[in-house]
Amino acid sequence: MKHLITFSFLFATLLAVAQSKLDPKDFNNLIAISLRYSKNPMSKGEDFANSIDSFRTPRLNPIVDALIATGKEDQSILDNRFLTRPNDDELMLWYVIREIHYNHTNKEIAPRPDSIVASEVLSMKIDSRWLIDNYYYRINSGLGVVFNEADLSDFNFDMEKLGLKDETEKAIFFLNMMEILMGGRLLVLNQLKKYDLAISFCDKMPTFNGKPYYYYKHFDYDDFEWVGYDKKDSYNGRRIGSFFNTLIIHSNALMALKAKKKARDIYNNSILSEPKYFQFSASKDILQQLYDQGK
Repeated sequence: MKHLITFSFLFATLLAVAQSKLDPKDFNNLIAISLRYSKNPMSKGEDFANSIDSFRTPRLNPIVDALIATGKEDQSILDNRFLTRPNDDELMLWYVIREIHYNHTNKEIAPRPDSIVASEVLSMKIDSRWLIDNYYYRINSGLGVVFNEADLSDFNFDMEKLGLKDETEKAIFFLNMMEILMGGRLLVLNQLKKYDLAISFCDKMPTFNGKPYYYYKHFDYDDFEWVGYDKKDSYNGRRIGSFFNTLIIHSNALMALKAKKKARDIYNNSILSEPKYFQFSASKDILQQLYDQGK
């Protein structure tokens, strides 16, 4: 039986390599990187950097570079080589990292052999929208830490130069950046009623295609299913819903600080005044009432 299990494991490994077109070294090193990431999703520390650096191969170099840059928690993660959309082959390798991480996250279920998980992912046809979302999610943690102190108001995300293929991919990029920079941060500050601090973060936000973040409203694409760790959801309901929260909190903080003109500017130039998007907000009824009153 022991020999049978060993043979099955070897067969699965060889099958994965054949299907993914990864040679054995790339395949094994990708699993090793994934396991180290799972233990340290923030990619922090010199030990982590040295460890994954030892698993470099020409195929895996971009992943190692991005994870090390993320863990540095400095503005190197804003380099265009990390912000630019990777090719589909590399995106698949990032999805392996995700799935091996999740394989070790659920404490109620025994993890499966990581070679089997990697094999399955690399042999699947995965929605490119999931791949894009996963990539920007994985590299975002370092940017969130940088923004704790850094003023990024002079930085511009030029999404036309990042290799993003269409409006859907640009929206996925934008919504991921908004989530890490503002999403949870503004929710907490709003609950604490720290309006001055909330506005200070809003004021040091980067621009997107040369305009303040709230001008972005290119969401005319088909909604799709978002697949998380343990549940599925509407992508737009989750991501655009969070973006609505940011806009509402920003506007309310300005109103609390008597900056009504600025709050009106955000309302007029954002999706807060676009009824076709209200369906994605938990505050859709209130938004509709405000819109109707302003007609």
